[in-house]
Amino acid sequence: MNHELIKNDIDLTPSLEKAIRHKIDKIETRLKRYHPDTAHLEIRLGHHAKRKTYECMVRLKAFKDSLHSKKSAPELRVAVDRSFDAIMKELDHYRVKINKSLQSNT
Repeated sequence: MNHELIKNDIDLTPSLEKAIRHKIDKIETRLKRYHPDTAHLEIRLGHHAKRKTYECMVRLKAFKDSLHSKKSAPELRVAVDRSFDAIMKELDHYRVKINKSLQSNT
């Protein structure tokens, strides 16, 4: 799976980089039975100075579809966690849907 991290001038701590890498690995594990070139993960981080919030947008382009989540929070780590939790939940629902459709075709 290809992935891209767009930081938009945000300095990441080593612990946050490690956490993001761990979350990417979890998504790769869920997609391991599919061809690696079928998925592209884009992680976009942002900061709104006026609102004093951080934003994390995760987009997973897989199997001709695009799954995405966008969450904001006062802390960057919380926004990243919420966004990845949402995309994982969406991915699990999508995998069940795909597998059911494959089973019904046989």
